[in-house]
Amino acid sequence: MKASARIKSQLDSLEQGDLDLAVLNPLDGLGAAFRVHDLYSERYVVVFPPDHRLAGLNAIRLDQLSEQPYVDRLSCEMRDMVISVCREKNISLYARFRSEREDWVQSMVLARIGFAFMPEYSVTSPELLQRPLIEPAVARTVSLASVPGRSYSPATAAMVRAAQSFDWPG
Repeated sequence: MKASARIKSQLDSLEQGDLDLAVLNPLDGLGAAFRVHDLYSERYVVVFPPDHRLAGLNAIRLDQLSEQPYVDRLSCEMRDMVISVCREKNISLYARFRSEREDWVQSMVLARIGFAFMPEYSVTSPELLQRPLIEPAVARTVSLASVPGRSYSPATAAMVRAAQSFDWPG
């Protein structure tokens, strides 16, 4: 199992009983050690202000972003994969701002500091434009994970039922 440090920390907390549930993106699957219920899938999009030079496009290829300033989402679980593809294809991205905070990232994009890669349902600013990233297309699945065989408290059971019955986007 390959997982980011943040996901590994959540999984360790689940195994140790410190967490009853975790909402995460199991990048490479979690195997039999965890019970996983997929909640929704979403594409990654390129986010930019309305007057950006790529605003007229319906979708954006990674090579169209080469040499463009961007806002780096440090907490993005897909970040390493995108950076690796950029290196592989000789695509140069210049990070003008880095943050783990989604609100700061979106504010900096609105301030025209650069574009950002984001999961499509994470974009909260109605002023930002978003276009799907293609070539490569990037997507994630958000899942609810627990430890098989462990009984749920009434509150945890209610949360699982609510998550499984909710009409998630995607």
